[in-house]
Amino acid sequence: MSSSRVGLRLAACLLNISEARRKYIVENIAKAALLDKNGKKHPQVSVLNIFSDQDYNRSVITIAVSVDKLVDKCNQA
Repeated sequence: MSSSRVGLRLAACLLNISEARRKYIVENIAKAALLDKNGKKHPQVSVLNIFSDQDYNRSVITIAVSVDKLVDKCNQA
């Protein structure tokens, strides 16, 4: 991370999904979180972690985004 990014404020989201046995579904949901409606990658969105428990067929995807980016999107809506 460059020094200009120090102090970047982040928001985190935990997506709880009732699927873990079909890995491709979980991966596609994680990939979709990274893309805008035109299919381009959001530059300030990251998938931090994917945890899947096959016994309970549940997954949790952790996503982080810049708070400033969220504010910009809310103001555009």
